Amino acid sequence: MGKLLLFLVIIATSTVSLFRPWIGMAAYYVLALLGPQFIWWWNFQGLRVTFFIAAAALLGFSWAALRGRYDFSYLKTKLNLWVFLLWIFIDLSYFLGPYVSMFASKGLTPNYGFSMTNKIFLFYFCSTVAINSTKKLRYLGIVFSISTIYLIYWANYQYFTRDWSHFAFGRLMGPIDVYGGSIYADQNAFAMLFVTGLPFIYFLGLGISRKWLRYVLWSVIPLGWNAIFLTGSRGGLLGLGVIVMVSAFLSKRKTIAVLIVLLFLGFFLWQAGNTMKQRSETITNYQHESSAEGRIQAWKAGLKMIEAHPITGVGLDSFLTAFPHYSDKHPRVAHNTFIQFTAESGIGAGICYLMIIFYFYMRARKIDAWCKAERDNTDVRWTTHLNNSAVVSFAGLITCSLFLSLTTYEIFYFLLIFNNTLSVLRHKAQEQEENLPILDESVLIQSD
Repeated sequence: MGKLLLFLVIIATSTVSLFRPWIGMAAYYVLALLGPQFIWWWNFQGLRVTFFIAAAALLGFSWAALRGRYDFSYLKTKLNLWVFLLWIFIDLSYFLGPYVSMFASKGLTPNYGFSMTNKIFLFYFCSTVAINSTKKLRYLGIVFSISTIYLIYWANYQYFTRDWSHFAFGRLMGPIDVYGGSIYADQNAFAMLFVTGLPFIYFLGLGISRKWLRYVLWSVIPLGWNAIFLTGSRGGLLGLGVIVMVSAFLSKRKTIAVLIVLLFLGFFLWQAGNTMKQRSETITNYQHESSAEGRIQAWKAGLKMIEAHPITGVGLDSFLTAFPHYSDKHPRVAHNTFIQFTAESGIGAGICYLMIIFYFYMRARKIDAWCKAERDNTDVRWTTHLNNSAVVSFAGLITCSLFLSLTTYEIFYFLLIFNNTLSVLRHKAQEQEENLPILDESVLIQSD
């Protein structure tokens, strides 16, 4: 019955995506964020859900683009220029990297990484064009919030029912299929989902006019904190601390800001548990903690790779392959997104990554300033909430990226869609307010 229902959903979603491609792209991100194929794997076996929905969305997008239905000024921005250059550097490292090998372990081969990378970037660029309004961004934010809420429920359910099969050494893993595959099998990646999703739940609540519904939504947030504690992820704990502080800073009422911080500290002391508390104590004491010390060793090896191959890097998904040539320690991933990008795809990729972060926050500040100037305009209320959601979520993501390799973490690109679309909308609104003629698309890049 479940497989039949899923089959009908695939047909309906694919059909709608041919005429409304952005819906198919939102469905694609449900699969990328929620991972239902790992939660209800028995229904998804034998069905290429992602392929059919992605194909329908891209086909619908191509047909609409040929008919002139899209404004490609959403594509031609400085942020997207750096994202595109990052794509180029990554692909070049696949062809030119000296350590690229087709014989790496299954699922981690450069061949697999090349395919995944191209899919991620292709969907990102199509989404920046198709998801071109605040209303569509709101639906995308709701998709993320619902995905996060369900996984919060899933995580806490495992804990309260004492289903220890999903725990490894006292740390909760995400849903996995019968073959052990999952986007959240790693506890750190699972914690990252909550770190980046909780800000959307908080600011979505601010946008809801009915107070009772707002407080019901916010009641999920402490359970989200608990989900992060259950993963035992120190990077997740640091990211959580950052999003709590930034959310408090962006709160208009200082009373609410203080209450948020105090509530978080009290909840941590009460509910974090021995595993998280013990691991949090070793964040700065890396010499006496093997996992933290291993990260330092990986960073040193990565810096040696960058020095030896500054242009091409060692090759896409080849950090582990090259590791023994630059360190006598046990091979491991870089555990730092910037080092992973730069070591594998060259200094150009590292610069692109840093410039993306720079432009994200530069544009977010412009959006915030415009929203404050237009505070009497009720239409910008949701622009403020969406911008704040993306800013806080991105802050948590970047914090965690200092300790995790998130080069193919789709939430990074998902958040860029919010920033890019809101920035272009802000620019167009200012043009209309100033009664200026519509700028050429090339001018948009210069004034971004």
